[in-house]
Amino acid sequence: MNATFPAHPPSALRASSPLPGEIGGEGTAAPGATVVRIADIGFEAPSALLARHGLELVRVADNAAIPGSYWGEPEAGVIASRVYARADTPVHSLLHEACHLLVADPARRAAIHTDASDSLEEEDATCYLQIVLADAVPGFGRARALADMDAWGYSFRLGSARAWFERDAEDARAFLEARGLLPRPA
Repeated sequence: MNATFPAHPPSALRASSPLPGEIGGEGTAAPGATVVRIADIGFEAPSALLARHGLELVRVADNAAIPGSYWGEPEAGVIASRVYARADTPVHSLLHEACHLLVADPARRAAIHTDASDSLEEEDATCYLQIVLADAVPGFGRARALADMDAWGYSFRLGSARAWFERDAEDARAFLEARGLLPRPA
């Protein structure tokens, strides 16, 4: 296993993060952490990226509950092929939840509501793909995605998202390559 996971049932796994409500857990940035939110970059580019992959980004009104959010506001939510987010949703969260849908086979994707993770292998692939796709979001990018994942509380056995991605993610990359999910080199 590439990433370090919390001890809770596989159906509730979130890549490499503490349980909800713990310091630095998903939905709660580490004290003093600043992450890029959709308000910082706008909805247009993420919406176009998701559409290229057959997904729909649904904008949720400020302060409204986010449908399908496993970790609660401001985290993105997923229902079938739709990703729900508000302006205060972190971009890394939007990408992570979208990538959960992308790594799920189409039959299972149609039934996904809130809890998208199916296995540790799929969770690792989701993290890897979110990092790769970050480069397709102007104003965000891979370096910022890695920094925001660390700031938000993702934890990897090599100490950082960057170290995991560069030196310990072979299984995740192989999972994505076998399914044709990695973007082709330009």
